[in-house]
Amino acid sequence: FRELIGSGAQFEVDTADVNNPLYEDSLFDDDDDINEEEIQTESLVSPWTKSFEELRQLMVPIDEHIYKRITREGVKDQGLVPDKARVSLRYSAYWEGQSAPFDSSMLRGTKFEFTTGSNVVLEGLEAAVRTMYPYEQAEFIISYKLLFHEMGCPPRIKPRADGLFKIEVIGFALIGDQQSLENIAPEDRTKFSVVYPKAKDMHLHGKDCVKRGSYRSAVTAFENAISSLNYCRLADENDELKQTDLLITLYTNVMVCYNKLSKPQRACIAMKALRHLTRNQPSCKALFQEGRAMAALGEYDLARQAFVRAQSKQPNNKEISEEIIKMDERVRKYKQSMRDIWTRALSGKQQMEEETTVDNSGKTAQEQHFKRDFVAQLEEFDKSSLQSIHMSRKMYTDKEFDVLRLLATQRNYKLSLSPLDADQLTLAKLQIK
Repeated sequence: FRELIGSGAQFEVDTADVNNPLYEDSLFDDDDDINEEEIQTESLVSPWTKSFEELRQLMVPIDEHIYKRITREGVKDQGLVPDKARVSLRYSAYWEGQSAPFDSSMLRGTKFEFTTGSNVVLEGLEAAVRTMYPYEQAEFIISYKLLFHEMGCPPRIKPRADGLFKIEVIGFALIGDQQSLENIAPEDRTKFSVVYPKAKDMHLHGKDCVKRGSYRSAVTAFENAISSLNYCRLADENDELKQTDLLITLYTNVMVCYNKLSKPQRACIAMKALRHLTRNQPSCKALFQEGRAMAALGEYDLARQAFVRAQSKQPNNKEISEEIIKMDERVRKYKQSMRDIWTRALSGKQQMEEETTVDNSGKTAQEQHFKRDFVAQLEEFDKSSLQSIHMSRKMYTDKEFDVLRLLATQRNYKLSLSPLDADQLTLAKLQIK
């Protein structure tokens, strides 16, 4: 509160509950429309209304407090639900001999999310989930010692009451540790063997922020990891290879975030670091992000070059092809609109006759006229102390603009469009080192 009242504070709205792409790659899609009657008759009915002792005989003991029966196998290749992971599941919980649940995620929606290792759910529920694979469905009898303990909470929760849990794990994602780098002792912050696993943990946290749409937080995580890795002392070539690989991944993800935040200049700075790390052989993903950044800056030629290089690495990537097509269409429409404007502005019989008068060199009299004007303007600019001047793009036709660009290049000037205003031209003197 002191920071908020004093210097102010920046924050992001966590949109994960509104539009969470965390499990968009799961093995099946959740039904958006839930039939309430179907939930009541199928999902909420207890799978066992006899004594728990009989059901334990059909289960496998996990330990002295938990018994388990698998009703649908999971995807074992993805591993068991680990610590420090955001897990998505459906569950219903029942007391012995009762058909209706005393708690169910289906009553609050179709799924429930929590972070393992954060002590936010019942100990027994988390312990059961930690024995499961993604897509798995299972039933558990969990001892009261891992639920509501000796006293319970009468009248709803009886004392010493074991519970039957029906659980389905939808998926999980590692989230890393936001405090991992801060917890390193000062004397260990230059030791690669200590910093590297912590930087990987911070990378996981940044990826989780990206999935939840918190791009500023993701940038902070990625850049902290980059800074910590660059500060390390490397013991051997193996350390250098591991450092380089992780830095390449981090810088690439930074580019994604800066493009999402509409900060293409920052994305280009990250690309410079990537070119150095990869010996000017950046990945397809990095080239694609560079193309987007250059397009946002109005550098269409450079953007197209980046997209084409990305396409050479993944020729069948439809997203890259679509970006090239969209960019070309945007440039075509812009040029067409400029032509339309100047066609109307320069219409007239006298101007049309002037345009059709051709000298011995094959150039129209009009072209010769504005070329002389441009040369005179550039000579004045050359003699002045100004380093740059601004002009309106709308002042020139495409032919005039091409002549001006050619003359500027011959005199070692840079002519560029402003990334903030597509109608503003900047003519600048190049600094010669």
